[in-house]
Amino acid sequence: MHPPAAARVLAGIFAGAYPFMAHFSVARASAAGIALAFWLLIAAALIPALARGRLLAWLGLAAGAAVCWLLARTTRPVTLLYIAPVLVPLFLGWIFGRTLAQGRTPLIAQFIEIMHAKDAPPPQPEVWPYARRLTWIWTLFFAALATTNLLLAMLAEPDGLLLAAGVEPLVKVPQYWWSLFANGIGYVLIAAFFAIEYAYRRRRFPQQPFRSFFDFMRQMSAAMPALLRRDSRS
Repeated sequence: MHPPAAARVLAGIFAGAYPFMAHFSVARASAAGIALAFWLLIAAALIPALARGRLLAWLGLAAGAAVCWLLARTTRPVTLLYIAPVLVPLFLGWIFGRTLAQGRTPLIAQFIEIMHAKDAPPPQPEVWPYARRLTWIWTLFFAALATTNLLLAMLAEPDGLLLAAGVEPLVKVPQYWWSLFANGIGYVLIAAFFAIEYAYRRRRFPQQPFRSFFDFMRQMSAAMPALLRRDSRS
């Protein structure tokens, strides 16, 4: 495995470890654990650039470590953990949603085009309007997820955003509930929707260029470089 590939795997491990570490630390009210969770998120974002020897990435990692050190000594270390559960789904929603603009090919349709580009038979004509609707659904799904995470962060106690701003919310939710949804249930919902949609698509459009769910995931991963090249040209 060459360094860039190893870096992507390590970044994925760090990103996958973040929600577990974040929820465990919130549940235990561990400031050090919360700081470590935030550092995992920073490192996951910087690892590919670190592997390429980028000086700014190393400086960013050092600055992130300093921020985490200070974070562990604040009275409300959990505040920074509210950021990722809002910004990440918003970013994913933007990735899907911007391809719905006039003159652009919806993201799901782009995947289908790439996956059918070789020896696979052409998709059924009904696939293309379905791909546009599905891209809309994913866009709205991520927007709803980000909104829910933000709302729970605002209403959380004892360190929710409204209480931190000195505003007493009409309704409060335990901070543990926010963390359970933002760092656990939200990801389960994404995985469940993905799996259900896959099963529905196989049933509705049986003529597919993949043999199984694992083959589908493999082809999706293989299609990512071509998709990124398309995006850089658009």
